[in-house]
Amino acid sequence: MATSSITHNFVVTNRKSVRRFVAALEESDHDRTPKQILPGRELTDPKEILELMAKRKR
Repeated sequence: MATSSITHNFVVTNRKSVRRFVAALEESDHDRTPKQILPGRELTDPKEILELMAKRKR
């Protein structure tokens, strides 16, 4: 399973290895792709939701 490597326990004892590990974590945090902002709005009114669903069925 792909997630088994995420939950694996490991021990870093060497000071140099700790620094490399922390640097790798920080670098991976900077390499994230930004979330895409999509146009739209949240529908909460039941009447609006029904109108939208009626259009979808056509």
